[in-house]
Amino acid sequence: MKGTIFPYRIYHGLHCPIVPLGITGPSGSVITEAYVDSGAFYSIFSSNVAIGLGLAYKKVSSAPVMVGDGNTIPVYFHRLPIKIGFVNLKATIGFSDKLGIGFNLLGRRDIFSRFDIIFSDKKRIITFV
Repeated sequence: MKGTIFPYRIYHGLHCPIVPLGITGPSGSVITEAYVDSGAFYSIFSSNVAIGLGLAYKKVSSAPVMVGDGNTIPVYFHRLPIKIGFVNLKATIGFSDKLGIGFNLLGRRDIFSRFDIIFSDKKRIITFV
């Protein structure tokens, strides 16, 4: 089994499955990172990432998405090329200026169907196969 291995990153003193990835938009590409969240259906990124990509992200209709505390936030979805490790694919990425958790989320839609994702908290690595 061969794949791309990412070491966990430290966030607020905790080892977390945060991975680097590239996203391409109308104004070029942005390298960012996201917390890989098997409990999140959608990938949701900060509105700052959308601005860096040159997206007029609020020009599309928003969908209310429920977040971990039970509240809903407006999310604007775009289908964009992304790169995780050595793999290029298109994925539905949401953007919101109300994402208040301090990091981007890489959720299940279009990602978990493309990869087998293995979390190893013991080794503090995450593998995309």
